[in-house]
Amino acid sequence: MSNYASLLVIVGGVYNLLFGLFHISFWRLFNWRDELARMSPINRAVIQMLNIAVIVFLLMIAFVSMVYSHELVTTNLGRTLLLGTSIFWMARLVGEFTLKDGTQANPKLVTAFLVGILLYVLPMFN
Repeated sequence: MSNYASLLVIVGGVYNLLFGLFHISFWRLFNWRDELARMSPINRAVIQMLNIAVIVFLLMIAFVSMVYSHELVTTNLGRTLLLGTSIFWMARLVGEFTLKDGTQANPKLVTAFLVGILLYVLPMFN
């Protein structure tokens, strides 16, 4: 089972790498140059800094998942990181339903976030 769990974590690493790259594209994808210009300077800075922090987290978890998958599934510290990463994706899933100001949750994003949760929860039970 440890090989299966390690494989899930490696897949999770690729998943987080892709989401990290997706977050890097936010400035262009969401036209942040114009959209954020309408916000106060502090709110504009907070949005961008939080996105940068998410990018750093996603890329760090991607690296750790792909390079240290065995350690993540076989040590207490590793399982703690798996739990923390699954909580990150759970929080993002909850936000999809609660923070979108009246717009409906995107079914594709809901599915993607559920996948992220499973990629890190399932290996904890190897």
